[in-house]
Amino acid sequence: MRLRRRDACLLLLTLPDAMAWADDRAPLRIGWSDYPPFQSKGASGNPQGLDVELLELMAQACGEHLQWSRRPWARQVPDIAQGELDLMSSATHTPERLAFGDFTLAYRNERVALMGLAGAANRPRRLADLKGRAVKIGMIRGVSFPLAVRRELEDPELAGQLVPLHANDLTLSALRGRRVDYVIDDPATLLYRAAREPGEAVEVVLELAVSPVHVYVSRRTLERRPDLMQRLNLGLQRARQQPEWNRVLARYPGY
Repeated sequence: MRLRRRDACLLLLTLPDAMAWADDRAPLRIGWSDYPPFQSKGASGNPQGLDVELLELMAQACGEHLQWSRRPWARQVPDIAQGELDLMSSATHTPERLAFGDFTLAYRNERVALMGLAGAANRPRRLADLKGRAVKIGMIRGVSFPLAVRRELEDPELAGQLVPLHANDLTLSALRGRRVDYVIDDPATLLYRAAREPGEAVEVVLELAVSPVHVYVSRRTLERRPDLMQRLNLGLQRARQQPEWNRVLARYPGY
């Protein structure tokens, strides 16, 4: 069937709006990495964990769909900046990251601690006690800590003792293999791994901070969807009021 010229013109005029609407409603690409019990690969190959369950509730509450994309933690912030990801979970608010995105309301808290092998001697009472010692401190590349911890780690003496680890799943092997003496991370993940993988026990040496974590939203995505931040925050508020939110938290006691 041939379209009349008038009908063809009307169809062309409506196409841009239809394409923009389809783009707006496309799944939001969100990064995940091997970071149990918050994010990990399930038996089906799909991501599972506390972050996954809570953020799926958020998405359902605001009418969005999430497309989980596995990639190393260190790669996720650059991908947010370049628009390769729309969202990143478990993100600490920092002024530097505001250049590439913005943050939702916090959806849970995260601990930061200095971890080491159990029973080690000469335990420090503060990070500054490690200065001048022949020790190496591992930390995951690309991770941002709360401001007070960052300021301590910027000390030139301590900064020279830091060893970047390229993925979350290397912290335990680095400790047990003596490639580092300590690791700075959320203790939940390291203790979770240590309890399930045979080898020396690990322990919290020094609690450093408790800080809120957020969903980090790409600025490129917000330019395309200026209403998205409001929708996500509303989704978080609604999800917290649902009984399922507390049931999810109950499945992860202590986290």
